[in-house]
Amino acid sequence: MSTFKKVDVPELGMWEKADLHVSKLSIIASALYATLISPFRGQSYPKKFKHHLLSLLIRNDPYSTRQKQYIDMSTPKAYEITMKKRGLIPEQVSLPHDTEGYWIGNKPAKNVLVYYHGGGFSMAARTSHIAFWIDLIKLLNDNGHDIAVFFLRYTLTPHAVYPTQLRQAVGGLRYILNETGRSPSDVILGGDSAGGNLAMATLLHISHPHPEIEPLKLSTPLAGVFGFAPWINFSFDWPSMTENAYKDICTIPWLKKQSGYYLAGKEGDNWSEPSRAPVEWWADSMTERILILAGGDEILLSSIEAFAKNIKSVFPNTTFIVGNDESHDLHLYIDAGVKEGTHTGNELRRWVAARL
Repeated sequence: MSTFKKVDVPELGMWEKADLHVSKLSIIASALYATLISPFRGQSYPKKFKHHLLSLLIRNDPYSTRQKQYIDMSTPKAYEITMKKRGLIPEQVSLPHDTEGYWIGNKPAKNVLVYYHGGGFSMAARTSHIAFWIDLIKLLNDNGHDIAVFFLRYTLTPHAVYPTQLRQAVGGLRYILNETGRSPSDVILGGDSAGGNLAMATLLHISHPHPEIEPLKLSTPLAGVFGFAPWINFSFDWPSMTENAYKDICTIPWLKKQSGYYLAGKEGDNWSEPSRAPVEWWADSMTERILILAGGDEILLSSIEAFAKNIKSVFPNTTFIVGNDESHDLHLYIDAGVKEGTHTGNELRRWVAARL
């Protein structure tokens, strides 16, 4: 019997459930529309037909946040199913603040990568999140390294709001450092999209503690911290917001809704939107290296570029990589499971290997 609990799943009303069937027709209509306009799409659209089709379908997703949480797998279920499908034994660890961490790989490994998943803070982790890390650490370990991943579940919005998710993220790192006895120099921290926000905010918290979260002091710097397409700014007037509007899977209305859920009426601050933090705050970052990755076709590109430039100006050991023709989190959505990998996904693997 599964020990993985059901979390963040709302109870839908009768009309919300009925609308699920209507929405399926909307998805079919969107697919037909994408196919019809494909021969006439210009430079404002993705180059590859598959990218064009799937990005349009994701952009036009007709489901509400409540419906998505109802029909999608929860994070613990996605983890359990993917691990068992790969013939691996799932293992979870209960953490403070009503959450868990999930081990991927050899738990006693010398090095640990603490990971926060994306999804606008409201979407559970996908099976592709788990599969990506299973494949990546297997490749690393087959080449002589010794690393495991500690994959954190945080409470989704609107079931909980900021700074709950950051408190849980800090708690996951605290567990690895204080309870498993790892040196910070053997720990890498990272995340994608909203999880990239949490990774950068956690790094910020170490040197400049959030007033509502218990400080976390490190004896030495972390081995590295990365943000994969990090959503670190909630403004919508960046050039890429319009330039990549028909290339990406994200939309301005969707981002506005998700940031609204996360902040729940509060003003953004230095930790909810890490790009708001004074540039000098990054100078004393407790990490040896920082990696920031982005897709050339994503609407967040301009904000990520500015963020990376600011950090690099005071923390020179910062690397910024852009994947040409890549939409937001391409390696987890449109090109999930592609054997040759994406440019940014492969660069992340090389960067992690160099930190071990």
